[in-house]
Amino acid sequence: MKTSAIILRVADFLKGFPPFNYLPDEALLELARSGRVQFCEKGEILFDQGTTHGRYFHVINKGSVRLVRGEEQRLSDLRGPGDFVGAGAVLGEESHTDSALVDEDSILYALDASVFTRLCAESPRVSRFLKVYFASEEVETETAHHQGPSDWRGGREEHLARLKAGMVTGPSTQTVREAASAMSAADSPVFLVVEPDGKAAGVVTETDLRNEIATGRVPTMAAVGDIMRRPVITVSPQATPQDALLEMIRHGIRHLCVTEDGTPQSRALGMISENSVSLAQGRNPLALVREVRRADSPSSLRAMGEELDLLLAGDLSSADDVPWCTRLAAEARRAMFRRAELWAREKAGPAPGPFALALTGQAGRGELLTATNMAAVGLTSDDEKTRAWTQDLLGRIDEGLAAAGFPAATTSDAQEPGARYRTIGEWSEFFCSLVRDPIGGEIWKQMAFFDLSDVAGDPAMLEAVFTALREEMAARPNFIRLLANDALGNLPPVTIYEGYAVEADGLARETIDLQDYALGPVSDVARVFHLDGGDLHATGTFERLAAAARRFPQGADVFAQGARAFRVAQYFRAGQGLRGGDDGRELRPAALNRTEQVQLKSVFRDIGTLIAFTANHYGFKG
Repeated sequence: MKTSAIILRVADFLKGFPPFNYLPDEALLELARSGRVQFCEKGEILFDQGTTHGRYFHVINKGSVRLVRGEEQRLSDLRGPGDFVGAGAVLGEESHTDSALVDEDSILYALDASVFTRLCAESPRVSRFLKVYFASEEVETETAHHQGPSDWRGGREEHLARLKAGMVTGPSTQTVREAASAMSAADSPVFLVVEPDGKAAGVVTETDLRNEIATGRVPTMAAVGDIMRRPVITVSPQATPQDALLEMIRHGIRHLCVTEDGTPQSRALGMISENSVSLAQGRNPLALVREVRRADSPSSLRAMGEELDLLLAGDLSSADDVPWCTRLAAEARRAMFRRAELWAREKAGPAPGPFALALTGQAGRGELLTATNMAAVGLTSDDEKTRAWTQDLLGRIDEGLAAAGFPAATTSDAQEPGARYRTIGEWSEFFCSLVRDPIGGEIWKQMAFFDLSDVAGDPAMLEAVFTALREEMAARPNFIRLLANDALGNLPPVTIYEGYAVEADGLARETIDLQDYALGPVSDVARVFHLDGGDLHATGTFERLAAAARRFPQGADVFAQGARAFRVAQYFRAGQGLRGGDDGRELRPAALNRTEQVQLKSVFRDIGTLIAFTANHYGFKG
């Protein structure tokens, strides 16, 4: 670069693209001054895979560069104006991970990598962008969700002191009058009954006093042990407001006991109330879920679903918020399902025999950030009356959920009569036949059934099916390997170029189905490792990947990358769905800004790494 005009032109171009637009003008001029303009013809090789990084990296001004990998020159990425080529040295790479081929006649800016490295070190924002761009580590920080005005800091001495200060305790022999007096003096809504060793034995709330004393059912001189509630729901001192909130939602309570190790078997340290959780959260999801449980019609449930969407949209400020929001949404939507199930049962009448209901697929895994369907199946006893009753119940639940705004519930084999309501024996045979003949049973269509989570009725019925399935899987160890092979089928696109999602064969798509090509591949792999561990109880993809990392520490980084990819893809899908009022699965890359496109490209790379690890782990090539 010989003239100041060219330097200014280069700096002005760089300013139009992240992360250069995060640098001050003086830094941009210094970077532009450090390099030169390079003209390249189509087919020219900029560098080969495995060669050492040189002095310069390249930014494309016009044209495109294809990154390929391996002897077969498999497409790794396709980059255009504003993209980097060969900048891995900035993040400490010693050699090029790909070969770079000029795809068309191009103009590149060759810039000094050492100058850019120093400028990056002076700008945390630039460094963060590069980590996203190269998917070298976590995109977002792993901090907890915002703590809010209460300044909640679980585990700290001042936090525990506040919890202890608000705790009113006494033995089970203390009278109700004495407990009420102590609660009044301390302005506490709850009395914790403790054993001599300090362990929690039960709780008495203001509501209990009103219901038992004011009505005259229990005399004031009765022992609190006669009216206390058990068991006591406990959490650890390190519990976050989100942890506490979800426990309250899950158990339908307003108070939690903090114990030394988080279990009822250790000494009580303090109490957490609904008010403290609501203050920390800045809004009150507990109140919303209570209203869900009191909803008197599907239309009111629909309104509460819309309120939940608004609450989630407000909380979902980054991909870091996805795990928390997913757990909250799952608990709230399960509460909605139970409300619809209660209405349906009131109309269907008493069950003629034992039954159970279980959620499947995304609902079973608790991954319901958007109002996707709440697909459920029924397990019944052998008699025809119970089977017919369960069929009627599921139909009424579907109607209630549809009226409440949920998409219609479907299963992969819904056309088969009775597919959603089977006896324990029929469900056991269904699963065992899939294990014995997965290809003939078209198991790839039935995978949602391997994510069953009990939601109503007798959970022992589902456990009986799991027992039969577990025994069949143990007898046929190659079954897991076949599942792993199926999980490798849906590969994500390789990159995003000029607003299109580009696949390995060069096919470009205007839209991408986030469920089929991002979320689905990760949840499929997570399910394989989950079942491989012998656990048939449905848990979410994040929990399954964390468990896989513990079982296979050599792949811990890969599983963490998979969780990151799932989190970012969920963030994109939820953002679209909550804004558009649908499930958000169809994404147009052209509608994303450049930083978002970079994030999505990192999702594709992380999923590719997870799939490659899975293929290697189970002995597949390619």
